[in-house]
Amino acid sequence: MHDLSGTVILIPCYEPDEKLFELLQRLSEKKFMKIVLVNDGSKKECDELFCRCKDIFDCTVIGYDKNQGKGFALKKGFTYICENIKDFECIVTADSDGQHTPEDICRVAEEAIMNKNSVILGSRNCLDKNVPLRSRFGNRLTRTVFRILCGVSVNDTQTGLRGFSKEIIGNFIDIPGNRYEYEMRVLMTAGQKKIPIKEIEIQTVYLNENASSHFNPLKDSIRIYSVFGAHIAKFLFSSLFATFIDWILFTCLIYFVFRMQVPETASFTQILSSIPLLVSFICARAISSLINFIINKNVVFKNKKNIFFSALKYYFLVILIAVSSYLLLSLFVTIGIPTAVAQPMATVILFAASYYFQRAFVF
Repeated sequence: MHDLSGTVILIPCYEPDEKLFELLQRLSEKKFMKIVLVNDGSKKECDELFCRCKDIFDCTVIGYDKNQGKGFALKKGFTYICENIKDFECIVTADSDGQHTPEDICRVAEEAIMNKNSVILGSRNCLDKNVPLRSRFGNRLTRTVFRILCGVSVNDTQTGLRGFSKEIIGNFIDIPGNRYEYEMRVLMTAGQKKIPIKEIEIQTVYLNENASSHFNPLKDSIRIYSVFGAHIAKFLFSSLFATFIDWILFTCLIYFVFRMQVPETASFTQILSSIPLLVSFICARAISSLINFIINKNVVFKNKKNIFFSALKYYFLVILIAVSSYLLLSLFVTIGIPTAVAQPMATVILFAASYYFQRAFVF
């Protein structure tokens, strides 16, 4: 076992019960550097429990009067630790309801110490018969959506047992989200910043059907999926805005500059080789793609890499998408679809491919 004397355990607590005391009893044997409890606006009746934890186990207890949510509590704890405990090596977050065993907490701490540039997840086996049906279904759905949007495969996106080294914790203190959606934003931020996510399997513990959980299936699920929705909305806005610019420029060039008229008997080859159509398409796409690149790099994917290489890969993709789009455009015009309608149709058809390759290849 590695030396865990540089590990700080961070436990967000909202109206905890004796399971917290029992967990701390067992953790006190492990010789961690410090245990920090964040009282997330628990009722006054919990004060006595927090005092016992502080006096008996020498925990640091910080908090506030009004419940703000798990994400807020975690960020509050991260900030406190970074500002007040200078020599820590890693922070391990755990839940207060007894779901995480001391042995698994130690294993996550060891992995965080050995993998300083990675986020460590203590992942439950969601196929385990102990996992309630709603949690099993929710986790499967969430991890599928997360993999599609971020290109990162994570078995347990909802685990609260996580390890962060001192080197990477600063990436996660200022990101949005005050409740359960914050934990999803942590994973998305790690994916966007190319911070590896490493999982270790832990025991699956659900006590009394997880009755002590404060997760609201409706409200908190909406918050979690709103993280995905906001990400897609940004990409959709960027794409629609660029498509609109592309359409306006293309239409103005084709109708008002070149005054192109499509003969009723024109073949696909004739349409494909039309100079006015090709020039209008290239000019419009060059300007709209530049706007799209700037928005996607800085807003959607928040890419901080060298702009030259990002632009190089982006425009390689733009050329592939543009060729495909132009072939579709020519085909649509050949079969009689008006040019002003055919152009955005071809663009929309290639939307999903554009997102996938931008996320996986460019940004």
